[in-house]
Amino acid sequence: MWLKNLSITNFRNIAEAQIELSEGINAFVGENGMGKTNVLDAIYYLSFCKSQSGAPDAYVIRHDADFFAIQGEYVSTEKGNMSEHILCSLKRGGRKRVKRGAKFYNKLSEHIGAVPLVMISPADADLVSEGGDARRRFMNSVISQYDAAYLASAMRYERALKQRNTLLRESSEPDEAIMDVLEDMMSADAQVICDARRAYAEGFAPIFRELYSQISGRDAELAQVEYSIQTQPSDLREKLRTMRERERIVGHTLYGPHRDDLLLTLDGYAIKREGSQGQIKTFFVSMKLSQFLFLKRTIAGRIPILLLDDIFDKLDAGRVERIIRLVTQSEFGQIFITDTNRGHLDTILAASAQGYRLFNVADGILNGCE
Repeated sequence: MWLKNLSITNFRNIAEAQIELSEGINAFVGENGMGKTNVLDAIYYLSFCKSQSGAPDAYVIRHDADFFAIQGEYVSTEKGNMSEHILCSLKRGGRKRVKRGAKFYNKLSEHIGAVPLVMISPADADLVSEGGDARRRFMNSVISQYDAAYLASAMRYERALKQRNTLLRESSEPDEAIMDVLEDMMSADAQVICDARRAYAEGFAPIFRELYSQISGRDAELAQVEYSIQTQPSDLREKLRTMRERERIVGHTLYGPHRDDLLLTLDGYAIKREGSQGQIKTFFVSMKLSQFLFLKRTIAGRIPILLLDDIFDKLDAGRVERIIRLVTQSEFGQIFITDTNRGHLDTILAASAQGYRLFNVADGILNGCE
């Protein structure tokens, strides 16, 4: 599936934009703060019904506007080049609406996976530098696109977790019957969540090791990603029951898949502590590109859309060249790239045998250029 045309109204700093896109590479050049990332965020929104930055929906409405709307016409190559229209819109103070074809979704979660997509941006440095939340979101973002049962379990678990935490913080003793029900629900969903994450990590890890080696150009470096389960799902129900008093003191749930993590190491040492700036960036870029390849191989016959937002900064020329060589291979489908450096984009476009379109972005205005 690829995005044939895109219409944006009142989204962040973009008042109005309508662009026809290439099935191959679409490149956006401009200074920082001009709106390049906002274009990619609009495309991300059409896949995930939310901003890639995690900003509340009301914050992405353009200043002084009453609504935003993003529309995309997609072509399903796996369905005989059939066209499909997707609309996301929100009125200020209203409810977000997402429509696919002629039908509005009752549950936005039903749309996840309809347009598989992976986005790489400088914010992905959080995968290495920050705590486990970023890495759990990393796992969730890809597994949810091919495993509806995982997404349903993750959402139920999160709701039960919030309810349990609320009860733990109350001044009076929580109702034991309610706590029992919540903990039973969490334990059942934890099994689904952990099983799916374990299977994902086992399939993802060898792809990542190979890709890191290709991009770094250093076969001797051993980069590894390993799933770490804090509490086995089979033990969770009993753990939650026995730890209630302690968790009442701290005011939140200490055990469960919301505390699981990915261990990131280079030559056996934590990349966060031991890696150079170039190694750290190579690590998280390799993680996201591996996420793309894993998703492509998991959802056979469908190539995800790839968004690359200003990823070449702080990488040496050799790593930039190897990434360009990689993403211009036939294994990648439609690609969207932003950069402040026109030279990077010209190099990518020259290296690719695919068709392309190049746009200049200034103050939220998009213009095609040669």
